[in-house]
Amino acid sequence: MDQPSSAMALQYREAMSKVAAAVFVVTTEGSAGRYGITLTAVTSVTDTPPTLLLCINRNARIQPILRANRQLCVNVLATTQQDVAEHFAGMTSIPATERFLQNEWQNHQHTTQPQLVGALAHLHGHIIDSHDMGSHSVFYIAIEHIHVNSQDNQGLVYFQRQFAQTTALTYQTSYG
Repeated sequence: MDQPSSAMALQYREAMSKVAAAVFVVTTEGSAGRYGITLTAVTSVTDTPPTLLLCINRNARIQPILRANRQLCVNVLATTQQDVAEHFAGMTSIPATERFLQNEWQNHQHTTQPQLVGALAHLHGHIIDSHDMGSHSVFYIAIEHIHVNSQDNQGLVYFQRQFAQTTALTYQTSYG
């Protein structure tokens, strides 16, 4: 017997909480305004041409702004930037209008999109396609400019409903 949809949704969210995910802040600036959101539902589609996939809740305040601006920057966060993730996820009392005042941001010289100083990487691009799937919109992003930070910092991850960091495991081989 199938589970009711609400029970299935709860089970699905619980299962997904067991998957460690990188943490990103996606920012946009243009005629519709400046805004940002914390995301974990970001994945590579292909490297030729460089393309990302973003999943954003259809009720998120960034939706109409991002759709109008069409340009964005995907900031890959380091463990030292957990506060940024919390601000842009709405987990703090900082209002959306003041989130860009809390850390050092600069606008990219070519795309003019806000990028977080010290992020592990910045991927600048534009929306090439989108469609709605259930409660979320899926955006395909063509990447136009990439900057990778040369510092060897750990990436911020979200795992079991909390922020975490990765630790390299030692290689272990056991033969029977």
